[in-house]
Amino acid sequence: MSSGDGSIPIGLLRDVADALLKRPGAKVCDPQTRRPIPGLSTEYCSTIYVAGERGALSWRVTAPVSGDKGSCTPFFQVEDEDYPSAQVWVVGYVHNHPCGAPPSSNDLAAWPTDAFKPYVAMASVRLVPGNPLPAVYGNTAVEMASAIVAERQDGTRIFLRYFPTGEVQQWSKSGARWVTLGTCAPRGNSRSRTPRCSTEPLPLLRE
Repeated sequence: MSSGDGSIPIGLLRDVADALLKRPGAKVCDPQTRRPIPGLSTEYCSTIYVAGERGALSWRVTAPVSGDKGSCTPFFQVEDEDYPSAQVWVVGYVHNHPCGAPPSSNDLAAWPTDAFKPYVAMASVRLVPGNPLPAVYGNTAVEMASAIVAERQDGTRIFLRYFPTGEVQQWSKSGARWVTLGTCAPRGNSRSRTPRCSTEPLPLLRE
């Protein structure tokens, strides 16, 4: 883990994309409707965490689990083979979207925070309910975030990361940096999967 990088790094997401997008159904999308196909499209998800000593943290992901065409439930707790729970901080989740869509309302509402089980998530920084001791590397606090990876029909990949405060960012390959697309929030009790965003529809980079 490099000093000054407090959120999910693009290198980790590239590695995760290589693994998730090779799985059956991970890129299956109806070319006409641009919607997942029931029985064929599949979301896969992993838990992202950091582990180690405070002076030597490393980014890690769990083995992926499979869901269905529109959802996937990751592990909310992590058992690392090298470190005890006191040295494991859950950061968030990563999953694929078969049609390359931005985060859904359900995505934006799913965060590994539990005030009664502090080791379920201690990497949260932007919103810190029940987080007594967030992960810190050097002078950099590790921020809670989740991510989406996808691949368009032309083979270009989409890397998105989003935060509990609603910021949604996309990796710009040409600019070699994260670009904020807007701020989104779930639509409350609505059944709509589309969140409420500062710009609608959320404008994904095309590059």
